[in-house]
Amino acid sequence: MSTSAADETWTRLGAAVQLLHHAALKLWSHADQAPAAAAVHSLGLGVQLAHGRAAALLPREFELPEVEVDDRTALQMITAAEELTRGLPVRQPGSRIDVVDNSELVVDLCDLIREARGLDY
Repeated sequence: MSTSAADETWTRLGAAVQLLHHAALKLWSHADQAPAAAAVHSLGLGVQLAHGRAAALLPREFELPEVEVDDRTALQMITAAEELTRGLPVRQPGSRIDVVDNSELVVDLCDLIREARGLDY
């Protein structure tokens, strides 16, 4: 894989990591005011776990890119993170991203999207 393709992969994954971080913070900041506070806290925890899974795939020295979150909802940020992971290669020689890690992350994000929609978030 070329260096530019690898850089694009890390940048996309890094942006997804940032979006998940911001989504979790937003969920937790609104959880206390939500009618289903426990469910929103649980969703925030799920998003944070997905954040950790995605961050663990990045090289240690990788600097996370800045992402614009503006007025995005948590659901919009989770959905954007999932969209960024769609184009990631399932196997990169010499990297820590492999079929299992990447596919589990995508499934986790899809589950979180479904859960957020179920909470009307």
